[in-house]
Amino acid sequence: MKHDPIARTRGPAARCAVRLALCLAVGATGCDEGHWVPIRDFGDAPVDAESVVEVDAPDVAPDAPPADVDGGPETAPDAPPETGTDDGAAEDAPPPPPVNRFGIGLVGPGDAFDLDLAADLAGPGGFVKLIFPGVTRDTAGPDPSWVEAIRLACQRDLVPVVRIGPPWGDNDVRNDADPGSNGLRYTALAEAYRRVVAGLPLREGWPIWIEVHNEPDLCYEWVCTPGTVPGDWIGYEQTAREYAALLRDVADALHGLGDPRIRVLNAGLAPGGARRCQCGGDGYEAGITAVDFLREMLSVAGGVPDLAARLDGFASHSYPAEGMGWGFWVPYDRAGPGLRFFESELAALGRRDLPVFLTETGWCTPGERCRENGGSRDEVAEWTVRAYEEFWLGHPDIAAVMPFMLRDPGWNDFAWVAVDGAHYPVYDRVRALRCGRIPGRCP
Repeated sequence: MKHDPIARTRGPAARCAVRLALCLAVGATGCDEGHWVPIRDFGDAPVDAESVVEVDAPDVAPDAPPADVDGGPETAPDAPPETGTDDGAAEDAPPPPPVNRFGIGLVGPGDAFDLDLAADLAGPGGFVKLIFPGVTRDTAGPDPSWVEAIRLACQRDLVPVVRIGPPWGDNDVRNDADPGSNGLRYTALAEAYRRVVAGLPLREGWPIWIEVHNEPDLCYEWVCTPGTVPGDWIGYEQTAREYAALLRDVADALHGLGDPRIRVLNAGLAPGGARRCQCGGDGYEAGITAVDFLREMLSVAGGVPDLAARLDGFASHSYPAEGMGWGFWVPYDRAGPGLRFFESELAALGRRDLPVFLTETGWCTPGERCRENGGSRDEVAEWTVRAYEEFWLGHPDIAAVMPFMLRDPGWNDFAWVAVDGAHYPVYDRVRALRCGRIPGRCP
């Protein structure tokens, strides 16, 4: 049995405090107003990746299980090639989902109530991000709750975006590498991903997007066991190359199913990550961005140079921020660099043609999880609507926007709906915006 020593020694609050300390330790080096750019200027060139400030960003993707409780890039499946054998085949094909960028993220697979909320918010053809944790090389197929989540999402005309990853609190993915591969081959784990996805009830004519793991540029998302790395410190260069190998092998396995509905996304990266991490301890050194991590993933010196060709879309965690990897959750007028961060990521990837899926983004209200900036519930609603109207809905690269997150008591600072089902202002304001553009499931 694998163990995550960091998860055993730190609770969620302690991990959040470490993230904040990491951000503050390096984020104060470039906080002058000259670093932000107006969001509305769509003619601006993407930020030069060489000029990105190297700092760490606080992560808001859950590293613990949830508590109880109008146009864009085309994302529908490609049309099948002409066969010349059935002139009526195309007319019989089911229609693809409506073009719709609206969406929301869940902390887990969710239930019928969550998916009703998601469908009412996003509308027909909208996106819902689900999290399926617990996949190891020994996983035989999907958990019944995952099968039900996909069935419920499809019934509600939602396009599922599924983050698949290791068990909650056990992020030593390196232990699932192929024996003797030095962490650079994951074919057995990739076959487990394949078995999971092959067992999901897909909707005819509609895609499913698979996000492979989560933010591997953070220490607790790509853990190393003591004794597996010289000196018990692992650098981001090695981590990036190992994750690139996992993504390569999973993408090949999923595409090997031969189903054009199955689409592959990279793990959304934390805008700022760790330069190196202590194996089996809490030590870290800040100082890189997701752009640096992407470059190492593609490096000819141990990375996977053709990795971008294996992706069907690009996942990004472009949170609102006044700097490139620092100054998060500031008011909308100062948040341009963070909202546009995916442009720098795409430039580093070398695939500006890929549709962008914002699998995490959005604002928060100050609290236990939101310790940097943030706004009132009404301010969050106002800033989010402006982001949709003035940036997200008009950017030619964006296919879907899935803010973090719908509802969960452990992440209420970011929630759009209270645990008891009461709507926060951002939910109703964005739903009204969506209903004004895309009909269906509207009051």
